[in-house]
Amino acid sequence: MSRQSIPLKNPYLAAFLAWLVPGLGHFYQGRRGKGVLYFVCILGLFVAGLTMGGGKIVFWRWVSPFQNFEDFRLWYLAQFWVGLAAFPAVIQSTLARYGMSPILGGYLAEPALHVLNGMHRQYGRFIDIGTVYTAIAGLLNVLAIYDAFEGPALADEPDPSTSPEPAKPASLVLEPST
Repeated sequence: MSRQSIPLKNPYLAAFLAWLVPGLGHFYQGRRGKGVLYFVCILGLFVAGLTMGGGKIVFWRWVSPFQNFEDFRLWYLAQFWVGLAAFPAVIQSTLARYGMSPILGGYLAEPALHVLNGMHRQYGRFIDIGTVYTAIAGLLNVLAIYDAFEGPALADEPDPSTSPEPAKPASLVLEPST
């Protein structure tokens, strides 16, 4: 039984769309079921984590990890891969770096230090759990991006009518020793 091949269209565009909105690259390729699955699971996990942290756990700082590791937002390197849902953090940080006010109602802008310090009293361990959820959502989307780029993991079975006849094993002939 031969499997029907899936036309992946432009894999680079599919991968970019899969980063932009999880599942969008799969919709572009016509793999709608997979697209819905990735959209619901990845964005659901991201939103759940963001909610656990009061909407203040995903943000970026333009600092060098070599100069100031404590202020470096290592978690955001994973959260970034969720796509458009996490990208405003880069925009907000860039605006703050140049002394401009946040946009989008402050969505994913870095909270003030006293707000960050008070969050643990208000949300407790949910901040840490939410941070992990948002990071896992980004890392899961890396796998979805790869799937949109490369396509299904299973290879097509070879068509028996076009495959060559398998070679027969050579038989061993033992000659009596003299």
